[in-house]
Amino acid sequence: MSKGAADMHKTIDKAADAAQPVVERLASSAHASVDKVSGALNGVTGRMDEKARQLTDAYKNFAETGRDYVRTSPATSVLVALGIGYTLSKLLGRRN
Repeated sequence: MSKGAADMHKTIDKAADAAQPVVERLASSAHASVDKVSGALNGVTGRMDEKARQLTDAYKNFAETGRDYVRTSPATSVLVALGIGYTLSKLLGRRN
C-alpha cells in the first residue's frame, strides 16, 4: 500500500473514532425519546381504559334504570315511546 493510501486510511479511522461519541449520544437521545413517548402512550392507554370502563358502567346503569322504569310504569313507557316515534316520523318523513 502506498504512503498516500495509508494516510487516507488513518484519516478515515480518526474520523470514525471522532464520530463514535456523537453517534452514541444520538443513539442514547433517541432511546430516551422513545422511552418518553412510550411512557406517555401507556398513560393515555390507561386513562382510555378507565374511561371505557366508566362509560360501560354508566350504560349498564342507564339500561337497568330504563328497564326498572318500564317495569314500574308500562303504560307511561308505551305512551312515551309512541310520542317519540310519532315525532321522529314527522321530522324524518318531511319532504321539501
